[in-house]
Amino acid sequence: MTISPPVMALQQFASDSGHGGNSEVCLRRTGSPRGPIRNPVSGEAAHHGDGRTQPLSTTPLCTHTTSARFSVVSQHIHIERSRLLRELRADSAAISELVTARIGIDANDYDTPALGHDELLVLVADSCVAWLDAITEMPFSLEPARRAGRLKAERGIPLESLLHAFRLAGLAFWEIIVEHAGPDDEAALPRLSTLVWATVDDYSIAATEAYRRITTAGTEKPDQGLLRALLDPGLPQAQREEVRRRMRLPTPATMVVLVGSVHVVAAGVTTAHTRLADDRVTLATAISQTTLDRALHTAPARAGASRPFTEIDSAPVALEQARLALRCMSSADTGIHSYGSCPERALIAANPALAADIFSDVLTAFDRLPPDEADLLVLTALAWYELGGSTSAVGARLHLHRNTVLNRLQRIERLTRKTFAVPAEAALLYLALQTRLLRIRGSRS
Repeated sequence: MTISPPVMALQQFASDSGHGGNSEVCLRRTGSPRGPIRNPVSGEAAHHGDGRTQPLSTTPLCTHTTSARFSVVSQHIHIERSRLLRELRADSAAISELVTARIGIDANDYDTPALGHDELLVLVADSCVAWLDAITEMPFSLEPARRAGRLKAERGIPLESLLHAFRLAGLAFWEIIVEHAGPDDEAALPRLSTLVWATVDDYSIAATEAYRRITTAGTEKPDQGLLRALLDPGLPQAQREEVRRRMRLPTPATMVVLVGSVHVVAAGVTTAHTRLADDRVTLATAISQTTLDRALHTAPARAGASRPFTEIDSAPVALEQARLALRCMSSADTGIHSYGSCPERALIAANPALAADIFSDVLTAFDRLPPDEADLLVLTALAWYELGGSTSAVGARLHLHRNTVLNRLQRIERLTRKTFAVPAEAALLYLALQTRLLRIRGSRS
């Protein structure tokens, strides 16, 4: 194939610059015969989308670039690349497989249990769709880059490996473009090279920003990333035990996930900490459940706790349990609230908007009162429920005369049109009062 003047000029430019740090692009095409695309792992030929795509050479174009923006195509050259871009879009699935395989071969950190092949393939496929938009000079999304940055940070993959993977993906993507190109596309290659590497640069910046937001500007510790991987429901099952080994968690062991503020220091208990979104997350582990229960009972905390579990694959479910348990705590509650220990609050916290809507009439009745006055009525009613309906016991606890307790309960009945003596109405009133407590917590958090 005859090399066009623009490409020859680029070759000379790269040669003159010594292929060093200031070299902006180097294009070199070998004279090897074309052959089908083959998966670097399986050796099998990749299938093209519409059957029209030219087979690819097994010796791809070598490309080097810096982050500098550049334009090397003469303005008078008319670039017609619609056929090439149509074929690339038709082959996007095969291209994603090839790029993923290239990353898997060359990026050693992607062989660790922190990221599976299928997860990487999804990220690559979404990125390739955006890159195809970019080389068509259409608006393209940076969300795949941000998602990759967040995921790699949460899995504890080093930032250097993330950026290396983008470089590998860009190189593989560019090689595929060149191998698809026919003689009529040569004039377009310099411009396409500009667009590919500018997009890789944009993706690297977006991914780095997302990565650093997760790792709080370099304060990340190894176990933090591993714990996030352990809590990720997308982590493949086969890899979860390896993450456990790398965290040096004892086996067998009883584990609890906690969300909130907690400081556990006890013999026989190990802890790992991380942040997920706005949540402070702790994994507490002990060989004996008795040891773990005793440590959590005495720990200074305001946190929600999951049910104890022994199977490591239960960690993602335990995280959601701990989050729900924290939402079950009112603004006045301290200590550790265990998942399921207050079923009525769990039901309300799982769908607070629905609960607020169902009990809106009762909640509105209390909202019409001055806040301190409403709080006293609620405190009296909840004590009545807790003490089995004994007004004398409520008076003793709150240092009130029994008649004062009765007056408060009767006022609640007038406000809400619910009667404590009717069990069904008393039950609904109890749920409404719990809803109010949790609603106040949400408004103050």
